[in-house]
Amino acid sequence: MDVLKEIKKEHDEFRKLIKNIENSKGDKKQKLFIELYTKIKGHHEAEERVVFPDVKERADEDGKDTVMEMIEEHSLGAYQFSVIQRTGIDNETWDAKFSVLKEVLTHHMDEEENEFFKTAREVLKKEELEAKYDPFENTMDEYKKKQEEKLKQ
Repeated sequence: MDVLKEIKKEHDEFRKLIKNIENSKGDKKQKLFIELYTKIKGHHEAEERVVFPDVKERADEDGKDTVMEMIEEHSLGAYQFSVIQRTGIDNETWDAKFSVLKEVLTHHMDEEENEFFKTAREVLKKEELEAKYDPFENTMDEYKKKQEEKLKQ
């Protein structure tokens, strides 16, 4: 499978999770938030290790700028996740903080799908995109295992 198709599939899953979080309360909201965090963190690591480097290396200046912006948006999302993690689920600001995260993530996914994918398809052959699928999934699995180990401690 083409890694960009997998990324799009995961983005769709993230969008559903975001809606579920918005429509949930208490412990269920917290559990869904942790699920979103874990999945997105692994997804971002996989993009940054497996997909972004080759695109950045081969792209023109605009394409390189797009890759750098994607990485910066990952950092912005990570920061907002950390803000929410330090906020109790019952805190009156939790939903507002989550709304900001939703805006950051939605903007990022839309831009990635509309701009980054175009650049990636221009500079990587179909076979290369397909060859990145397994390393992408393996990187995500590694992260998930690390997170599960942390939760056990």
